[in-house]
Amino acid sequence: MQRDELRRRVALLAHADEVAVADDHDPADDRAVEAVAGDLLQVFRTHDDPAAFTLLFELCQTRLMASARHITRRLGMAIDPEDIVSTFMARLFTDLRQDQPRVRRFLGLAYTAMRNEALNQLRKLTRAESRHQIYDRWLQRQRLSGDPAIDVSEAEQHMILRRLGAMFLSVVSVCFHQLGERDRRVLLAREVDGLSYDALAEQLALPRPQVGMILKRARERLARGIAATFDQVGRGDDGVVRQYLVGEADGSAKGKASGKADGNAEGRPRSDADGEASP
Repeated sequence: MQRDELRRRVALLAHADEVAVADDHDPADDRAVEAVAGDLLQVFRTHDDPAAFTLLFELCQTRLMASARHITRRLGMAIDPEDIVSTFMARLFTDLRQDQPRVRRFLGLAYTAMRNEALNQLRKLTRAESRHQIYDRWLQRQRLSGDPAIDVSEAEQHMILRRLGAMFLSVVSVCFHQLGERDRRVLLAREVDGLSYDALAEQLALPRPQVGMILKRARERLARGIAATFDQVGRGDDGVVRQYLVGEADGSAKGKASGKADGNAEGRPRSDADGEASP
């Protein structure tokens, strides 16, 4: 963002006097950008000014995306850099408010936070792959032993995994349809249709920085619903188990999911009154 445009945008803020843009501001100089970014973040924290937050994102967007791409390439991860940037900005919006020390190096903070988020995702993926590899090695040893029972055991394992997979998909379907309309729309648009964050912002008629926060909250609500359901299964609630094991309930779980497409767990019409307003 060029100096004159930046000054014009800063002048529109309710607390423009708290944001300093130097006469020799160089948009190519990271230190100059960080100085303005620190002021904008402080205004947002102190006055809860969403316009300052939006300007902060637009000022740093190119650099944040470059950092996220560098992180994913360095770690060899098949993850969308936009997701890393949006997760960071969503956390910044919700977690860092008043009584926090002034940020002097915003870009450094952003790089560290995004790298840690990527590393967390990589650790989860690595643990899952390790468990799978351990099982595969055990299975290979059993096959080499010549034990005829291994074929029966493997067939049983495949049957159990198919049933668990069907159960998981049913749980996801039901929990997804329990979400509010906006949550369903944004998840479908991003996760199924693959729309970019810019396209989502246009579709939702919202500022670009808010899209990441809305998507993050929608994912969290879906994850909480799934976790709560499996928590009931883990406690041995046979009714819940029968509800989601396809073919063992009164009508398949798929039927239950489609029947509640616009309702809650009890089949009542769902209101979006409990949904969160746009930040």
